[in-house]
Amino acid sequence: MTYISKRVKSIWIWAILIIGLAGFAVFYFVPFFLGFYYSTFDVLENEFIGLTHYTALFNSELFRVAFTNTVKFTSLALCLVFIMSFSAAYILRFSVFNRFIPIGLFYLPFVVPTVSISFVWYWLFHHRGLLSNFLYSTIQVQINFFSGNLVYVPILILFLWRYAGFSILVYFMGLCTVPSEYIDAYYMESKSKIFLIWYILLPHEKPRTVYVLLLNLIFSTNIFREIYAVWANYPPRRVYMIQHFVYNNFMRLQYERAAAGGVILALFILFLLAIVLLWERRGS
Repeated sequence: MTYISKRVKSIWIWAILIIGLAGFAVFYFVPFFLGFYYSTFDVLENEFIGLTHYTALFNSELFRVAFTNTVKFTSLALCLVFIMSFSAAYILRFSVFNRFIPIGLFYLPFVVPTVSISFVWYWLFHHRGLLSNFLYSTIQVQINFFSGNLVYVPILILFLWRYAGFSILVYFMGLCTVPSEYIDAYYMESKSKIFLIWYILLPHEKPRTVYVLLLNLIFSTNIFREIYAVWANYPPRRVYMIQHFVYNNFMRLQYERAAAGGVILALFILFLLAIVLLWERRGS
């Protein structure tokens, strides 16, 4: 009976794995390779043109702006979410605040609908919104957060508010597993909390850091939904992302350019994934 039970479990595991891989291939791999195929062909002429569409994209000022904005926002968002989530988890773990704050509340922003968030953010940061009116009434300065360099402020705040909570939970659970003997032994040699974080806590949390960076790398591509909900197809130039470029070209029936833009976005994500994974292996 034990042999049959193990064999049945093995069959179920392989069946679930094969079904999952088949679904992943159908909904992700196949569309990606079809997109790459379309990006190397002139569909109307049915002619292979190689990397012509990619060359045209990087010669396009609009695409260069979209690519640069995507790189800047992703890099800045990953750095900020790491600093904020680890700091918040450290405060919760080593202070009395965790006794009064329900930890599950940090997950709530993640499940709030995008449309609801867009209405609230528009109401808060519009040039006649709540925050702008408050600043004007107190310091007589009219600030428009929806234009210029300040346009990054509401988007980064939105990203951190919505997605950092999950990372805080990950770090908090990891810090709760740090053996107390490590901390006690460290405090016998030094009283510096900065060195405690650098030499004890951060190395212990390296697997969680990799997970947080990979997860928020995916989340950073989802910020397109919030930007689109606030500004529609054409947001301010500084927050015009590759996703906007792909979407707008798709709506104009320029499928080859849209496919090429999607491939470049996927390669950029894979490049960052490779950097994070190489960093993890280097220290292991």
